[in-house]
Amino acid sequence: MSLYKHIVCCLDFSDQALEAFDTALGLARDNQSRLTLLHVVHSGAPVVPGEKPRAARRLSKEELKERLGKQMQESYVGRSGGYPVEVRLRRGLPSIEILDELNEFGADLVVMGAEGLSGVGLVLLGSTAERVSRRASCACLIVRRPVSR
Repeated sequence: MSLYKHIVCCLDFSDQALEAFDTALGLARDNQSRLTLLHVVHSGAPVVPGEKPRAARRLSKEELKERLGKQMQESYVGRSGGYPVEVRLRRGLPSIEILDELNEFGADLVVMGAEGLSGVGLVLLGSTAERVSRRASCACLIVRRPVSR
């Protein structure tokens, strides 16, 4: 019997998010769980790494969805080794959107990095992980990137 049926992994293209993805993917495989990859677009933040926030404002919803989908594919889905994943995109305040996602789609585990693209404010800042872990209706796993020695 699997411990988790539905895992949501919150991603923002940071190194911490990649660690969270690898962890979530391993747990999903071990438990034969449904795996949802979630990215929240926060206004004023770049859509993808290296892009200026103003550039995103000029994109239509369709163009934005296409660019993010491509980036999610390159950064995460392509690393899944064929394991089925669902990509979800939301727009708004990260902690609120993550909590709404968990409640709406019945997740029983959320996995996220301890810090995201700090200084840029993309999706997961330490405060977002803290807010989500305190308010989530499911188990939370906060992944830290190993320190290089």
